[in-house]
Formats: sequence, structure tokens, C-alpha cells
Amino acid sequence: MRSLSNLASGFFTGFVAATCFTAISCTPTSTSTTSSAVEKSSAARNWSMFGGSLDRNMATDEIGCPREWDIKSGKNIKWVAELGSQSYGNVVVSNGKLFVGTNNELERNPKHKGDRGVIMCFEEATGKFLWQSAHAKLPTGRVNDWPEQGICSTPYIESDRLYYISNRCTVICADTEGFRDGENDGPYKSEKDTSEIGLDIIWELDMMDELAVFPHNLATCSPLAGGDLLYVN
Repeated sequence: MRSLSNLASGFFTGFVAATCFTAISCTPTSTSTTSSAVEKSSAARNWSMFGGSLDRNMATDEIGCPREWDIKSGKNIKWVAELGSQSYGNVVVSNGKLFVGTNNELERNPKHKGDRGVIMCFEEATGKFLWQSAHAKLPTGRVNDWPEQGICSTPYIESDRLYYISNRCTVICADTEGFRDGENDGPYKSEKDTSEIGLDIIWELDMMDELAVFPHNLATCSPLAGGDLLYVN
């Protein structure tokens, strides 16, 4: 389990509509740590949804996060990873992986060219790029899928499953490992890109076709789960 604060020493922040993602190092404020504090920190090591918890409180009780940092000098910077030209959703962190939505300006996967909706996955400790989704734009254009916005949905993670709303107004359940584990998990077997950096879809629900949803300019939602139900709005 991970949160915005990495136990080893990392705090993560993204820049809205920016072109890079920066990991900020943390130093504990005290060398003496009680067992109860360790247990409390251990229970909070994931930031697996918008707001960090079902409360959507946007607060963490992690300690030791820096009040200042500088990208040019490297002060309190752990690593930097390049995103597309715009990024609006929040970062989520779970089980050593970090996920963030952006557009396809960077074209990390040479198989997917042009404007697309992207979720990038990075290794939490090092910032190494692992895999990404790359959803084509809707043919209806900006009325449903505004250009260059990418995926604005903040994903939700539970165990090894990643849930998000794509730019195509589809609910996606994906394997957090992508195809790096060499397996095509779940009932969905129609992925066109099964390379190591491709998206492994478990299941997909097209809300436009099946629920008559009409996204105005862009489909964006930060899903959450309760019991066996996944909630979207």
C-alpha cells in the first residue's frame, strides 16, 4: 500500500496542464518513531483514488513532506518524468506504481500516433515508465471529445485492478501490470497492442452505446467502489 508519501522517501506532485511529473523527496521530521505511528503510516501508504479515500477529504496524515523544492537545482526532487502537453487529473499511487492521465503528445508508444487519451504508469521508486493506455479520439469530434485534453479522469485502484473513464466515455477496468506480466487477463481479449508497454483490459463498458450517455465536450469522472459496485457520474 502506498500514498502520496513514499515510505522510502518520496512525495509526489503533478502540475496541471504541464508537461512533466515531479517526485519530491521527503525526510522524516523526527528520528524517533513510535510503533503506533509506524502502523498508522503503513495503513496509509496508498493514494489509490481521487482524494485519497472514500471521504474525498484531500488530506493525508503523512509527515516529513518538504515545504519547498526546486526542479532546476534538484532540491528535494526524487525524479522527474515527462508527460504529454496537458494533464488535468490527479495522480494515484498503489503497490509501487504511479498512474496519471495525460494526452499523447509525447507518443511514448510508437504504435499509437496522433491525438489520444492516455494513462501512463510509472515505477514509484524510480520514475521508470512501465506502460500506458492510448485511446483513439471519438469520431464525433469536440462535441464529445475535445482535442488534446487526453484523459482527465483520476483513476481508482483496488488490488491489481485500475478503473478509469476514457476520453471515449468508456469505463475501463485494467490490469495494473499491463502486459508486463506476460498475461492477457480477464474476459476481454480484443487488445490490438499486447506489447510490454500496452494496456491489458479486463472489461470495458461503452456508456454512449449501452447507457445512452452524451458527454458534453469531454467524458471525465473519478470512479470509486463500494462493496461489489463501481460508481461513476
